[in-house]
Amino acid sequence: MSYYAVDFGTSNSLLSYIANDGTITPVPLESDSGLVLRSLLYTPEPNTWYFGKEAVKEYVNNDGEGRFFRSVKKFLPENNYSGTIVFNKTMNISEIVAVFLGEMRKRANIFTNQNVDKIVLGRPALYSLNKDDDKLAEDRMRKACELAGFKEVQFCPEPIAAGLDYNANSKTQKIVLIADFGGGTSDFTLMKIHQGQYSQDDILGLSGIFKAGDALDGVMMKDFIAPHFGSRFEYKIPGGNNVLTFPRQLLSKICSPAHITHLRERDTWEYLQHIQKFALSKVGEQQMHQLFTLVECQLGFPLFDEIEKTKIKLGTTPEASFMYNYPGISIDQKITKNLYEVSINSTVEEIMASMMEVFKQSGLIVSDVSQVCLTGGTSQLPLIREKLGEIFGKEKLVEYNIYQSVVNGLAQFAKRLI
Repeated sequence: MSYYAVDFGTSNSLLSYIANDGTITPVPLESDSGLVLRSLLYTPEPNTWYFGKEAVKEYVNNDGEGRFFRSVKKFLPENNYSGTIVFNKTMNISEIVAVFLGEMRKRANIFTNQNVDKIVLGRPALYSLNKDDDKLAEDRMRKACELAGFKEVQFCPEPIAAGLDYNANSKTQKIVLIADFGGGTSDFTLMKIHQGQYSQDDILGLSGIFKAGDALDGVMMKDFIAPHFGSRFEYKIPGGNNVLTFPRQLLSKICSPAHITHLRERDTWEYLQHIQKFALSKVGEQQMHQLFTLVECQLGFPLFDEIEKTKIKLGTTPEASFMYNYPGISIDQKITKNLYEVSINSTVEEIMASMMEVFKQSGLIVSDVSQVCLTGGTSQLPLIREKLGEIFGKEKLVEYNIYQSVVNGLAQFAKRLI
């Protein structure tokens, strides 16, 4: 009856082993014995895959040839996403995720010397506000688990898992808001913390939104970096009278860490090359050349990696420079903290509005909350801290197991199934 508890995250993934006697053991997934495996996949040739840190290393060694995947979790609720072509073979989202989960299971089996086929898997409070898309995402994850070799699949909402972990380490009774700000989703659980057995009645409210760290990186891309790649490109078709601009649908792909790799697909690639011929300025033509280099050389990952680093710098300095240089690309863009916070404010407000749904569900008010437990890497963002401080009071904000609370709680959930 042993289980693996798996936190498959947009950015990072972790796994714990729950033995038959209930013993919980965190499993190292990286070659350096690190517990966190970045949710990255890279394939330079058919039937060869690399993961996490090794994926980045091999991607660099192979000069970006092949396919590199990040933030694949974002595709799960997209009902119009049929998959992508990998070396002349179409892979759907379940198959891509299964490659990653299968590797996690393989590494864990080697570590535990067991063949574990039962999994407790974390899932966002909501993959999507649309119930059908939310179910589709969970069904796709279930299929991925089965393809990865798991015969029994149990789901547990990630914010509930974070609450279970917090509950296991709390000595006093109180009402706590668990706020999990990750890479792909922001999830919230309002729950009653107390000693003794946990029950469903202790969950007072549950909400979430598919916007978090990646979305905030996407805003920086859209407002500050994408203009260097033709987002404000203007062109005119011969014989036409209208000045046309860069397609909005393609701009959304450029601004998504998960979707940017799909610009290389044939129809999109040919379309971009076609409109570049009709640029109305030399500057626009040059910006499109930079976009072609970005796509052709598969530089989406290092570009967004630099965006994330710039975002982190702006957390501690009033101004930072986004710099990116590659043959055919040269960008040096100064970004002030004030301007960046103005640009992301509407996204952060959407996240806060989702959080407030737990109070509508519970009938409680903000002052009923004793503590706000912050987990997930995006909880470090100063603007989020500022907004939460305004709502609850800074004295109620508590950091808790920023990266490991979810997998710890999933392990507690699995322990009760044994």
